[in-house]
Amino acid sequence: MHDTGDAIGPKGRDGKSGALSVDDWIDAAKDLLVSENVRGVQISTLCLRLKVTKGSFYWHFSSREELLASVLNDWRRRMTLNIVTRLSRAADDAASTLRGLLALPRKSFSARGGAIEMSIRDWGRRNAGPRQTLKEVDLIRLSSFEQTFRGLGFSAQDAKVRGYVAYTIMMGDSILKETLREEVSTDAFVEHAADLLSSPPSRDG
Repeated sequence: MHDTGDAIGPKGRDGKSGALSVDDWIDAAKDLLVSENVRGVQISTLCLRLKVTKGSFYWHFSSREELLASVLNDWRRRMTLNIVTRLSRAADDAASTLRGLLALPRKSFSARGGAIEMSIRDWGRRNAGPRQTLKEVDLIRLSSFEQTFRGLGFSAQDAKVRGYVAYTIMMGDSILKETLREEVSTDAFVEHAADLLSSPPSRDG
């Protein structure tokens, strides 16, 4: 079942009285995914962490596989559609959107998201399900960069190439910032990267 209504149950993770929600289980599974990898995401371990019986788990999910699929769907939504929507509302123009995209890995809210993504990418090396989800997420993110460069006036082909380069820069920074953050400030990194990426192509003359 997937009803998250008024079934009697333990307190949710927010401390409020009531049954655990689907999101509670997904969040707990993501915590285990980061700390233990996907092999550690076991129903019994989750029940111990959440202090509930297996019956509570099966109220929401028919199997561990269904839970893992829900984790992937939740991650895909949060890491693509939610972020794109947030940026589109906050940015005034394509240049601002580009800077916003490049700065995402350095935002405070990105720390846990980055750890989850690394775990999913590791999981995807061994399993087709997360690998397909990763490809979908990468394509959506790449498309966001491409659209941004189209908004800056570049041709479709040029926007695709620049979008790919921008995405690789952003992903590289998401890893290197863990050890080299202090070497280059966020503002300096974002401004220089955006300037380089949005510079017009050189013309031999």
